[in-house]
Amino acid sequence: MNNLKQMTLLFVEDQNLLRKAMGDLLSPYCGKLLFADNGRQALEIFQREKPDLVLTDIIMPLMDGLALTEELSKLSPETPVVLLSAYSDVPNLLRGIELGVAGFVPKPFKDEKLLATLNKAALPVLQKKQLLGLESELHNSVEQLLGKGPKLRKIAGQVVRIARSNYALLIQGETGTGKSRLAMLVHDLSTRAEKPFITVQLGSIPESLVAAELFGHEKGAFTGAEKKREGLVHAAQGGTLFLDDIDAVPPSVQALLLQLVEEKNYRPLGGNRKIPADIRIIVASNKDLAAEAAAGTFRRDLFYRLATFMIEMPPLRTIPEDIPGLAAKFLLEACHEIGRPTPEISEGGLTLLQSHSWPGNIRELRNTIKHSAVMADGRVTAAILQGTLGEPSPAAGKPANDLTTCNDGCANSLPLEMADVEKWALTRALAAAEGKKMVAARLLDMNYYTFRRRLTRYGMCGEVDD
Repeated sequence: MNNLKQMTLLFVEDQNLLRKAMGDLLSPYCGKLLFADNGRQALEIFQREKPDLVLTDIIMPLMDGLALTEELSKLSPETPVVLLSAYSDVPNLLRGIELGVAGFVPKPFKDEKLLATLNKAALPVLQKKQLLGLESELHNSVEQLLGKGPKLRKIAGQVVRIARSNYALLIQGETGTGKSRLAMLVHDLSTRAEKPFITVQLGSIPESLVAAELFGHEKGAFTGAEKKREGLVHAAQGGTLFLDDIDAVPPSVQALLLQLVEEKNYRPLGGNRKIPADIRIIVASNKDLAAEAAAGTFRRDLFYRLATFMIEMPPLRTIPEDIPGLAAKFLLEACHEIGRPTPEISEGGLTLLQSHSWPGNIRELRNTIKHSAVMADGRVTAAILQGTLGEPSPAAGKPANDLTTCNDGCANSLPLEMADVEKWALTRALAAAEGKKMVAARLLDMNYYTFRRRLTRYGMCGEVDD
């Protein structure tokens, strides 16, 4: 296997004939060859070209190979250095070992020995290049799934790294911020991707049944346990167990979870034998679990075990810069699902999406876009989106502007008269724009003067001021 093809190799040798011979030998194997005739020149070339691998003779004028190796170990300790040396030169060999060289090639050398030594030295560099390339590719893929704003880019970087480990992960965030999807993404990027991903909605299980659901039970373990039953921990063997609403776990079960996390085993209810658990645990909560632990409502020791890694999912209202990209992605998915061309979202539509407070977060945005994909004809406009959103929602931190209202029939059903539709859209746009007519006109993708004429037509011109 040729590990040198993607490498830039610097060869340092003071003899012209040997430099030429080495160039003829290595050029078919290396991606790029650089040459220096002494250590000082080699340092200059190294700092300028940043080669992946250095092959150097020891005996040279100005700066010998060992002095060069010592300087390179300070400049770039991860760059492998291979020395050309006679086996009889024991002091230099020992000094090379002290400096951590990647290998020695005896002089006179055989081509096969030289290539084998260089390939071996280049392998860790190649693996690092491949890992960085894969990490960059994964990072880009995760960004496509999550978003490209500063906060979500940071999370994307965390996900790529966390997925490679088997440690527990705590995901926190408001309802609808995408905690479940993030947990599945971590699983899909991990070495457990081909194994089960088991989701447990702990908040929906009665407290008395949580332990049995998780760990299973033996026959006769409790009233009604007529036969042995495996739990969800067993179902997740080899894969990932995702525990949503972890804050809802009763104290008695928290102790059992602590054993599972610490000892990697569990005991079914009514059983005497501990069963090994080869699983990765991811938990999620819409509460501040650290505060719950500090208040004594959640075991502090369990919190620390579960929060080996922690990711905080931001509310959608705090990342308006990501909304256009997420909306476009959801629209593409929705149109693919219903088999129709993907319309564009108008400028006014994007403005409305970015000004909404999104109490339901990403889940609400996804559902809004799905509805709009069905209703849109050519473009997803602000009027279509507002019809899905219902009452306008002020941006986070701003009070609702109760300038005017529309009857429930307009908001919740399709008006039968076009006039009702227009009045309803005008009302919503004015409310979303906090009464500013020019802003409201832009939300509807409407010329300002046309917008004013519509307001006059429906007797709405005097209700608000610009």
